[in-house]
Amino acid sequence: MKFIPKISFKFSFKKVVGSFFLFLAGLILGAFLFMPWEVAWSQAFKLADAKISKATIQWGDFVDAGPLSFEVTNVNVTTNKGLTVTVPQLGVSLGLSPLVEVRVKTGPTLTARLFRTKSLTLGGGVDLAHLVRMDGLGGKVRITADVGFPEWGAPPHTGSLVVRSDAVEIPGGMVAEDVDVNAVLAGKQFQLNSFSCGQPIPVTAKGNAVLDWKRLPNSSYTISGTTTFGSTERQFSKSGKLSKYLNF
Repeated sequence: MKFIPKISFKFSFKKVVGSFFLFLAGLILGAFLFMPWEVAWSQAFKLADAKISKATIQWGDFVDAGPLSFEVTNVNVTTNKGLTVTVPQLGVSLGLSPLVEVRVKTGPTLTARLFRTKSLTLGGGVDLAHLVRMDGLGGKVRITADVGFPEWGAPPHTGSLVVRSDAVEIPGGMVAEDVDVNAVLAGKQFQLNSFSCGQPIPVTAKGNAVLDWKRLPNSSYTISGTTTFGSTERQFSKSGKLSKYLNF
């Protein structure tokens, strides 16, 4: 009598499901690793350009791109009033802490970080000549700021700002030296604690503004201080609407 071995086959639904999800995870991981992310981010820029009616966006090449970050060159944002802001290189990273990090590289680098605590911080510097296309404007500016939001999508309700520069070129051929600005925000109240600059016309000033967050140019301001011409010191005081300075 011939012996025939008994073959036992046991179907395991759990193993099949586990193998399928392992295969699916590998497929998704492969897509993330090898997807041309510069194309995906470019499409995101095109969508943003189509959605923003008051400005147009142009951009250059993606020098680095991944699922959660990118670096792109020559980003230009032009408003319908003709003001153009340029960023020679822009970097964006998404994560958990911070949620978003944006790096504006104009020579020096200005970094903005947004946290889950509904706070935004700024630190670093910009070269105005490379940031804003305006004849006669230039100079490297150092910026430190923090802003707190009550809710996502709502206007900020707290904040502080410090701006310093050794020299700022002003349209008209003037250069303001030793610029120093210190300000705080509390709700709609923006308080300019101090503003000062040196040559060619030394100025010291303080002021405040009541902000209209729905239409910022409608915000009202007052400012007062002193200017020095040679050995003569003069007092000044101004008030009005920010629309005079925010018409862009």
